[in-house]
Amino acid sequence: MSFLERIRRNTWLVLFFISISLLFFVLDPNILMKFFTKNSTIIGKVNGENIFLKEYFDRFQFLKQFRENDPDHYLKNDAWKLLVNEKVLNQQAKKLGIQSTKEDFWKAIEKQSIYSKIIDFQNEKGKMNMDKFRLYLKNLEKIPSNLTPQIEVEKNIWDYERKSIPKKILSKKYVEMLMYGLNTSFIEALLNYRDKNSFSIIDYIFIPYSEIKKEYNIIKNHEIYDFIKKNKFLYKKENLRNLSFVFFRSHPSLDDEKNMNFKIKKLFNQFKFSNHNSIIVSNQSEKPFDSNFYLKKNLPIVLQYFVENNNQVGKMFGPVKDNNTYIMAKLSGKKMVYNSVLCSHILISHKEAIRFFNNRTKKKAKKIAKMIYNLLVKNPKQFNSLIEKSDDVINAKKNKGNLGWIQYEEQNEIFKGKRSFDFFSLKNKKGTIGFTETKFGYHIIRIDEIKDIQPAYQFSIIIKTLTPSKKTEDLLYQKVVQFMKENQNSSLNTFINNARKKRYETLFLKEIKNHQWNIHDLNTELDKEIINWSYEKNRKEGNIKIFQTFNKDYIMVFLSKIQKKGYPIEEIKNHIIPFLIDKKINRYLSNVIKSKHINLEKIADLFSKKINRSYKINFYQSMIDNYKEPKVVGSAFSSKLYETSKPILGERGVFFIRPLKRFNTYKKPSYFSSEIESLNAKLRKNILEKIGDVLIEKSNIKDYRKS
Repeated sequence: MSFLERIRRNTWLVLFFISISLLFFVLDPNILMKFFTKNSTIIGKVNGENIFLKEYFDRFQFLKQFRENDPDHYLKNDAWKLLVNEKVLNQQAKKLGIQSTKEDFWKAIEKQSIYSKIIDFQNEKGKMNMDKFRLYLKNLEKIPSNLTPQIEVEKNIWDYERKSIPKKILSKKYVEMLMYGLNTSFIEALLNYRDKNSFSIIDYIFIPYSEIKKEYNIIKNHEIYDFIKKNKFLYKKENLRNLSFVFFRSHPSLDDEKNMNFKIKKLFNQFKFSNHNSIIVSNQSEKPFDSNFYLKKNLPIVLQYFVENNNQVGKMFGPVKDNNTYIMAKLSGKKMVYNSVLCSHILISHKEAIRFFNNRTKKKAKKIAKMIYNLLVKNPKQFNSLIEKSDDVINAKKNKGNLGWIQYEEQNEIFKGKRSFDFFSLKNKKGTIGFTETKFGYHIIRIDEIKDIQPAYQFSIIIKTLTPSKKTEDLLYQKVVQFMKENQNSSLNTFINNARKKRYETLFLKEIKNHQWNIHDLNTELDKEIINWSYEKNRKEGNIKIFQTFNKDYIMVFLSKIQKKGYPIEEIKNHIIPFLIDKKINRYLSNVIKSKHINLEKIADLFSKKINRSYKINFYQSMIDNYKEPKVVGSAFSSKLYETSKPILGERGVFFIRPLKRFNTYKKPSYFSSEIESLNAKLRKNILEKIGDVLIEKSNIKDYRKS
């Protein structure tokens, strides 16, 4: 069909199509049944709604095409998170009666779908041409799926987008609806502005908590229990696990490095004297052979220096070792090229080409273009008179077909496609006529000017990574098992201390929640698996388990504490005691200062403290001596002027204040639009960051991926 060839030219889409077709193979029920139970297609639930294996893998493969450098475990976690978020938002949207219409669907196709990014479906202004896309779908539906593999994968990708877009629409509408309600009022902006511009002058005395009598720092157990009894709802215990970790890193041994050095030396000599550069690179290197020629300035820095003194074909660079990566390169080609070429063209397009729309078939376009080309080869002077035949109408009228100066390094960007005419070859003199095909159609090219001859270089590069041998891996595993045996029944402290004596890397006491995705400071592909293990029903305190990462490191996990839901009185003492101490201090100070007429000077004498005079504070910042003291600042703006306050228990100690003056620096309210915009942006950002977490936390989510 007409669109197939053009879509295949989009490399990332081809990869995506292939991955989707592989996915349909992997998900074949006959294959799945060999490995899984009858319920294996369900890998999780969100509030009772199933998450299916197919949609999970669809999302994973989709992410993989756009984030090729990310490890699979990150992509799998992100695919899971996206599905959970999408289902939670969709469920909320449906509860509110939010729906998506056909009009919404086609608008989303036009602006949000994968097809909207394909240049083949865009018009001259870069916007999606929906008529052209609908024609593509119409033709796609007519063709049987089993006709060619390409037809099948294109049908699969359309099926994926068709099913996922309505879900995206519901999520977007729900979030937008919430955002409409999140607006800062004029009054809020006014108050915020007033806070920023409100100031007070105070005298104050500061007494650090460390100087208050020590007996008031002693809280008895019965006081704590009495308080908890009255405030049970404040201290309900979370479901938590405490984990510690020992890491056994997989590194190549000295023998591994010695063997690798021998192999690299042997490969270097073989490479140096071989004429089959591309074959050796393809067989030996971790990166594919690159046949392109590059100007010196476009080479890596080290190769730029290399060609300054070694510019003969066959010269070798390296081998060099960077960490565990070996690199060697061979100058396998060199040619002189024009760095800049000024040229003009006549374009003959067809209905499969992009940006130019007519009913001409590709075969007919090629025939017309070849006819014009053959005519101009015999008589180049007719080029200007034939410009009017060009389908690049605007360029033909404005510039007479002139494409401007094209730089050597720009050629792949400007003329992507089946280029057969080498613009920059020294064989092409001024006036040369060439013929080439691109995704825009067929071009008849005329070289108008040439300048700046420079050398271009081709390097054959071999990259190899030193990895641990099987012997080294086996020795590491033995070391891990031995340490496990020696510490099977150890306490946490003994476990960690023994690891540190052997100079193993450790991570001590991480508090883990069941709904976490990652473990802070660990961040491996195993994080969720480790969390799930720690929450299994048969887990006991002191359990140890070994996990192996994708890069063959071992992680030994020690489960030191299991905290189930309840009221952890011992653990919440640290939160209650400061509050009870504050109450005692307040009573003590109130008893000391019984007089209603006591002033700041008498308090200063009583506690042998200096009065800080005429100190300026701001309501918005709430700072005193570079520390946040909101209680103190709030009192300064609410107390009567010239009256000494009661003791104020601040963040760092006790304050007594005497407000002297209050003033503001208000201006006319013409600035409020920017104040409102600023507050709106802050409000929406905060809500958007929290809404997903809140909805997920309140949801019943089950993850069956491990099993």
